[in-house]
Amino acid sequence: MSVRNPVTAAQVRNLAARAHRGPLTPNEAARLTAGIERLATRPRRNPAARWAKRAAVLRRKLAALHHPVQRGSIAACAECSGWNGRRCTGLVTPWPCPTLELLDDHLPGKDSA
Repeated sequence: MSVRNPVTAAQVRNLAARAHRGPLTPNEAARLTAGIERLATRPRRNPAARWAKRAAVLRRKLAALHHPVQRGSIAACAECSGWNGRRCTGLVTPWPCPTLELLDDHLPGKDSA
């Protein structure tokens, strides 16, 4: 007996509850088996990979925000120095700034930035 539609978790729960009350029909047993197999063969999600993706996105966004601008003979961080397109409105902070150094020290994927 083949199962045409993928079995949902709700259907598997229903069949498992029904199995406790009495015998299943052959079709119900096939759907229960298919649901169990689907759960058993489903790829596991890796939380570390998800975190690494989020860290890489954060790194790209912060690197775009904290980009270098040339101020005379030094490269300054545009964000930390308050660069407005013509001049720095705050204290000139050398680039790479402490924010980017912190990223390099603590976030995975240092080489991908």
